[in-house]
Amino acid sequence: MTEPTSPNRSTAGQRTASRPGRGRVLLVEDDLHERNLLALMLRTNGWSVVEAGTGVELLEWIGIVSSSSQRIFDVVLSDVVMPDLSTLEVLSGWRYGGWSVPFLVVTAHDDPAVHAEARTLGAETVLLKPVQERDLCEALARAVARNDAQAAPPDHASVDGPAAPVRRIGSRSAS
Repeated sequence: MTEPTSPNRSTAGQRTASRPGRGRVLLVEDDLHERNLLALMLRTNGWSVVEAGTGVELLEWIGIVSSSSQRIFDVVLSDVVMPDLSTLEVLSGWRYGGWSVPFLVVTAHDDPAVHAEARTLGAETVLLKPVQERDLCEALARAVARNDAQAAPPDHASVDGPAAPVRRIGSRSAS
């Protein structure tokens, strides 16, 4: 098992040996046993995983990602209840930073109010612990695919023909 990684010891962009390229997951779980289990499930299914153990580490990663011009993670998977800062507290400011990475939540609490609040605050999916490996991987794959589809620029050439030249302000010719 790998030791939990903190933002100060970045492994962003790290790939796994088995089926690389599935996607990069920021896994946030304060319970070491649960985090190791989830990380093993993900890595076994070809996901690259960076682990964090607290809500504060999650906020640190959000800061790193927000200041980066590169897409460091394809999806975030986070437990709801953590001792320092809950995922719901993090989600309350999540989209204000302009970070569009899908956010999935796992929880042992089968409380519809918590699930509804997580979705209202921006969680794409709420998974109930113990999460089944197949359900987890399918939810992650759907979230990444949906996010990739939304981020893809429209193919204007196929609809409107070739794109018109762009005219720069203060310029006489099109570039």
